[in-house]
Parts: sequence; structure tokens; C-alpha cells
Amino acid sequence: MIKIVPWHKATVLSRKQLSPTVTKLTLQIQPPNTEDRPTTPFTFLPGQWVDFTPLLTPSPTSPSSSRPVPPKDAIGGYSITSIPSNLPLFELAIQKSRHPVAEWVALHAQPEDLVTVRVGGNFTYSSPSRSSSNLDNVNVMEQSQMKKKN
Repeated sequence: MIKIVPWHKATVLSRKQLSPTVTKLTLQIQPPNTEDRPTTPFTFLPGQWVDFTPLLTPSPTSPSSSRPVPPKDAIGGYSITSIPSNLPLFELAIQKSRHPVAEWVALHAQPEDLVTVRVGGNFTYSSPSRSSSNLDNVNVMEQSQMKKKN
């Protein structure tokens, strides 16, 4: 069975140029349980990314709606650079390119702009628990190395 991943609306809070080729975008997920948003909460695991697309209609409070927007079917995939416990805020790192969505982020995204995102990716990181045998093995190896040094 194919799992359908819902799109979620988010608001751009800030855009910061981290280097000549990388832009950081800080977003806030809008709350679920309204008519036009999924009731499934937005969640992600370390290592996942988001599909990202600006909405064609900026929010009523966003700056000029005459700014260029990518074509409706343009979707970019970007790395989530924040941790899940920061939700509903999260950050993306976006590499400069000629892709219409990346170009929009680098040149035109502004606070209060609305975007849609959905989580993707199966390559995730999960830290070992304190009771895991892997962590116990590491501790035994460290102790063994310390004894050799003494």
C-alpha cells in the first residue's frame, strides 16, 4: 500500500544568506485541524527532507504580491537542518541554483509568505538508547582502551 504524505502550510519567518551559495529559510508550520489543512500533524525525523513549493497567493500581510513566483507545478526538495523538538519552527538549507523554487527562495522569499511542505525520505538517524547493546559495546571498548594505556 502506498502511503500518501500530506502537504502542510507553513509561513516564512526569515531568510538568511549563510554563504554565497546557501540560504537558510526559517518556517513555522501552521496548526492542523482546519478545513484546508491536514489533520495529521507535521513531524519529521533527522535525515529527512521536505518537498517545498511557494503558494501562488501570498498571505494578505506579506509584501507585494507582484513578486515573481515559480510555476505552480515547481517543487523543490530541501534538507531540514533543524531538530524535530524545535517544531512548529523548522529550518531548511537551500543551495543556490537556477531551479525556479531555489531561485525564488534566494531572491524573493520574505517573512509572511505562505508555502506548502511535505516530508520525504527514509534515510533517517535514530540515536541508540542507553540500554542498547551497541552503546554497551562502545563502553566496554573504551574501558579496554583505557586499561591498555595505564
